[in-house]
Amino acid sequence: MPHSCRLRKGRVSSAGQYYAITICCKNKIAVFNNLAVNQVVIREIYHLEQDNFIKLIAYTLMPDHLHLLFQLMDVCSLSDAIRSLKGRTATKLRTMNIRQLWQKDFYDTCILHNTMLRNQARYIVANPLRAGLVKQIGDYPYWNCIYLSNGIGDL
Repeated sequence: MPHSCRLRKGRVSSAGQYYAITICCKNKIAVFNNLAVNQVVIREIYHLEQDNFIKLIAYTLMPDHLHLLFQLMDVCSLSDAIRSLKGRTATKLRTMNIRQLWQKDFYDTCILHNTMLRNQARYIVANPLRAGLVKQIGDYPYWNCIYLSNGIGDL
């Protein structure tokens, strides 16, 4: 299995595999700067887990893109899971006058071992800090990670 699968070329979809996904907003427009909009997207991320498409590890919703880290379950393919998330969010956000939400494709990286999984979770959680949106990770409201049961030190 290849270490990195970018866009469609060489994409691998395997049940049980961990993936880091980045989905960008169309034309890199900062759509996710509104609490109500962000709540819709976050709710739909958790619906993917409730529908048993994925086991969610971490996510961060940035102003113009979304980072996800999850284990793909055996219900659907990687493309089907992302298509479901994009479709559900786009449909719901049309009612809020957001017409063009997502870029057509997405970026994915196959996670090969536990060290890589934790490093990717750290990267995703720290994204708002690196982007200069906040001075402390805990100040950014649109993220979650299963490794943070007792604070950021658990990562």
